[in-house]
Amino acid sequence: MKRLKKIVSLFAAAALLVLAPGVKQAQVSAAEPVTYSLKYVEESGEWRFQEGPWDDYRGHRELYYMKQALKDGDLVVIEGGSHGLTLDLPVNLGNLTFKQAYSASVTVKGADNVYVLRDSTASITGNVVNAHVYDNAIANFNNNVTNLYITKERDALQTVAVVGTVSYVKTGDAEKVYSELYNFQANSFRQEKGVLKTDASQFSILPTVVPPVLPVDPNTPALPVAPVDPTTPVAPVTPVVPVTPVVPVVPTAPSDSLYDDVPKTGEPVALPGLLVMGAGLCFGGAYLLKRKNA
Repeated sequence: MKRLKKIVSLFAAAALLVLAPGVKQAQVSAAEPVTYSLKYVEESGEWRFQEGPWDDYRGHRELYYMKQALKDGDLVVIEGGSHGLTLDLPVNLGNLTFKQAYSASVTVKGADNVYVLRDSTASITGNVVNAHVYDNAIANFNNNVTNLYITKERDALQTVAVVGTVSYVKTGDAEKVYSELYNFQANSFRQEKGVLKTDASQFSILPTVVPPVLPVDPNTPALPVAPVDPTTPVAPVTPVVPVTPVVPVVPTAPSDSLYDDVPKTGEPVALPGLLVMGAGLCFGGAYLLKRKNA
């Protein structure tokens, strides 16, 4: 019996090892961006969605289920038609594309890329990093746009308005850049059928120069800062007593009396003779005392 239990345990462990990579792969696949295509279906009388590109021969579902599954980074494509759409998607989309949409208003937390293609009319609420408007499309951005690309494929008749700020606007086609403008103030960018209507005082023709940030070597230790003890009293400064200047000594001429006391050259000196006489008396006295004691 014990042997049988041991064999069953080994088979269970082997099964887990085989299934684990598959479970991990499923989790990774679920995290990848998903493309949702939206289209108005006449038979259903409402907007429906499919995962991946729209195919009229495949089944479709209500938008409610898409909103439940939608996550940050997903892609949404709104197909063309003659019906309007108002949609609230509380996520940060990777891409939002208006494909010949009749009239679509979409609110998002944000979008990395927005494409408003030819013959589309779109209103986008939420900050956009890169906005692309083509040909005769009409686009209204209700928040800030970092980069706005107005691109001509057939016509240059775009009508664009931005309620927020625009950092950079590039106008051109596949071969040529017509203009590059910078730093549009809030609620100032207006273009009507390809003609810019913004006053020149509300944008710049030159980019803002930002000084480069020098890289910091993480291996270089920061210089230590010696802590200062707030309880240490500051030594008072002793005032310096100014030094009294020395009065210069003015040499004076010797007086007549001092001059007379100084021996002059050629005068006889009596002191040496007296010393010789004293020495002779001492020597003589010492000799007499010696004779007497003998």
